Amino acid sequence: MHTLRLAPLALLFAFTLAGCSEEQAANEQAGTATLSGNLVYLPRIALPDDARASVRLEDVSLADAPAETLAELNFATEGRQVPLPFSLEYDAAAIDQRHRYAVRGEIRDEQGTLLWTTTEHHGVLTQGQPDDHIEIRLEQVEAAPAGPSTLVYRCTPQDGEPFEFVAQYHDGRLGLWLPDSFGLPYQELPQVISASGARFENEQAQVWSKGNSALLEVGEQSYGECVEDRAAGLREDARLRGVTLRATGNEPGWVLEVSAGRQIRFNYNYGANQLLLPNPEALPDDAGYRAASADHRLEVSVRQEDCQDDMSGEAFSYRVVVTLDGQDYRGCGSKLN
Repeated sequence: MHTLRLAPLALLFAFTLAGCSEEQAANEQAGTATLSGNLVYLPRIALPDDARASVRLEDVSLADAPAETLAELNFATEGRQVPLPFSLEYDAAAIDQRHRYAVRGEIRDEQGTLLWTTTEHHGVLTQGQPDDHIEIRLEQVEAAPAGPSTLVYRCTPQDGEPFEFVAQYHDGRLGLWLPDSFGLPYQELPQVISASGARFENEQAQVWSKGNSALLEVGEQSYGECVEDRAAGLREDARLRGVTLRATGNEPGWVLEVSAGRQIRFNYNYGANQLLLPNPEALPDDAGYRAASADHRLEVSVRQEDCQDDMSGEAFSYRVVVTLDGQDYRGCGSKLN
């Protein structure tokens, strides 16, 4: 009797559970899904304890348009080293099987400086690409100095013509380049104790810097009217690092450095974004450069024409337009080779 009465109830309960399971699966399919994997790189280089990592899922279906970010994950590494596991949630309903998708990874330090980034395509989700256990390989970003390690000083002596000299600071020493008229080749000056400022000297020369000015002594001649030209120092610092074209612009602020045959570095949106593209292609007739990754297209147009920075008023010999994923950034530049 009890068995006959309980069986229909049990059967009804089983059907109810089955219905709930199907509904739950449908909700999961229409809701969020997860991409998981690791951020990795090959060199044995430790990350700083305060590093931060990010992973983005992007729709990269259109080759001539910016990638659309569908989901993004940011996290502190808290002293952990690679491989760094990640689990990125995204809206499964937003995935179109006809589209192409990719993941990108970055690692920055606490100040936001880009240390490691994706330089190759990592396809996911559709067209036979993986949807789990994804390994995002990162490449190291060539370090750019936070401030100029190379300075240019302009001297205006009371007797004689104005001139400039270049000083490069490194490892407690100063590299000194003087105009040819001095007849003194490149010098390495060790740092010596001074009551104030930074003082470097050897038997041939002395540079004693205080703030944005410097005293230069060569032999028995002294030049105390030497003032730092920061803009010229930035260009000279770039030239010594192998940069052949350097350009800047405003609204939003950006800096472009092209090392011909090696890489293009584009720092834009007032330093919030940085893009590093290897192996740029030179355009015909010295008209500029072109470079691309799986997710970005960048073209640099260079035209020899008088150009004036609209904020600093500084004059340049080249007008430069950087086109990144269809957006133009206009400014002025200098060729450094």
